[in-house]
Amino acid sequence: MTVTLLRSDPGALVHNDAPLGPIVKINGANLLVRADDGNEQRAKVGGLVKIGGENDVIGIVESIEISDTIPPRTIISIDLVGEIRQRNGQRFFTRGVSNLPGISDYVRPAGKDVSTVVYAQPAAPSIPVGRLSGDPTQEAYLMSDELLAKHFAVVGSTGCGKSCTTTLLLSRIIERQPNAHIVMLDPHSEYATAFGDLAEVMDISSCRLPFWMLNLEEATQILVRGGTNEEQEAQAIILKDALVKARLTNADDYGGPTCVTVDSPIPFFIRDVQRNLEESMGRLNRGDGAGIYRRLLSRLDSLLQDRRYSFMFGDAYFATDCLAELVGRFFRIPVAGKPLTIVDMSGVPSEVADVVVSVMGRALFDFALWSDPKRRPPILLVCEEAHRYLPANEALGFAACRRSISRIAREGRKYGLSLALISQRPSELSLEALSQCGTVVALRLGNGADQRLVEAALPDTGRTMMRALSSMPPQEAVVFGEAVSLPIHLRFDDLPLERRPRSSSARFSVAWQDDTADEAFLSEAIRHWRMASI
Repeated sequence: MTVTLLRSDPGALVHNDAPLGPIVKINGANLLVRADDGNEQRAKVGGLVKIGGENDVIGIVESIEISDTIPPRTIISIDLVGEIRQRNGQRFFTRGVSNLPGISDYVRPAGKDVSTVVYAQPAAPSIPVGRLSGDPTQEAYLMSDELLAKHFAVVGSTGCGKSCTTTLLLSRIIERQPNAHIVMLDPHSEYATAFGDLAEVMDISSCRLPFWMLNLEEATQILVRGGTNEEQEAQAIILKDALVKARLTNADDYGGPTCVTVDSPIPFFIRDVQRNLEESMGRLNRGDGAGIYRRLLSRLDSLLQDRRYSFMFGDAYFATDCLAELVGRFFRIPVAGKPLTIVDMSGVPSEVADVVVSVMGRALFDFALWSDPKRRPPILLVCEEAHRYLPANEALGFAACRRSISRIAREGRKYGLSLALISQRPSELSLEALSQCGTVVALRLGNGADQRLVEAALPDTGRTMMRALSSMPPQEAVVFGEAVSLPIHLRFDDLPLERRPRSSSARFSVAWQDDTADEAFLSEAIRHWRMASI
């Protein structure tokens, strides 16, 4: 509900436009209003307020309570948020208040014209995403440049519409910017069906991420296994030496030996790494240290034989320079009618999934860093299930991945990089990365820790909406931050069935009516399982 504060005496008005009551206290941007008898029911928490003057000052009803005075009175608390101004005969809303109201000014319900101005489509580029929860006739918009340039997060419990919300936001962006550059990390194979021909889908069978693209930290995470901490440190030193020598083999084609470091993305043969390790082991005077080398060689050999790692070691004996091809395909350069790359990680072994994310994030940042700023296109990286790769608890590991994505969160805006974090458990997500998100889309959150985290990020004018987070139905959300003029409670638009991600819960009552899973289905599933080619 909306309310208007007036600077005139209410007189004998008793109809729908009658004032609610006078202002009795002013504390900075917060006002207390004493409601007149019979009018207190017309105020609603979350409603807008307007103060008439040279500019109409806008606020939000923060709370309504009964005083302990005799007789008891209804007290309405209001937070001021902005003003409605006029320019060239047009009314528009701006944040900030230039003239505070005075004691005894009066409040009355505002008409539809007030909310229409406050929630009107911004003059800046924007996308329609739904309608206000309290007023289905009023469309809700997000300012697209502010949404993307300052990063955003979508958080919500399982089943509340998080995946559909993400799909809707990206679809609306692509509708207005058909030459977008968007990369989505999809750990559960949900989104391929949602975007159709607009997306380039890369799964474990079609994606190539050659081992030579990894830096030392990422290579160490894959190859160094077992032993004490001292032994693992020794393995890392040995591996570093073997990698440098392998990269130097082709150094003349890439600027010469002086340009080569252990992290340079210079192609090399895997057999060169093996040979370097074997030669170093053979030069040992005694066999005491050979176990460290054997452990590295054994791990490398097992990965070469494991078809699950074929996306990284499939061309084990070919040092193909495919960096330009990979970067172009990953980051949609050129767009060629497909503004979105979906990296389907459902088949990637869990023990290296974070390394894949690390390489993707690092490659994105390095490409943006070294490309021509005048021609460099902005790129959005969408991290679904972000808490898996950016955990709040550093003891869980994922150091390379955390460093890669956090760097985009901290510095990406300077290079035209945008980050979207999608998570069902924001309290388990790295605060360093989440705090960089200028806009937060909060769907239903049932966990108390998640609610408190979102509440801490909300501006004072949006705190009243927190009460709805635990009980909101699917598709509804509270949106606050840079992409909206005010925190808003909205219901997102419906997606067509053919554009919905594959994330809905199973309908047990329907699926269990018929016995459709036969022996042929079972055999096919087991064949895929054994071949690791899902």
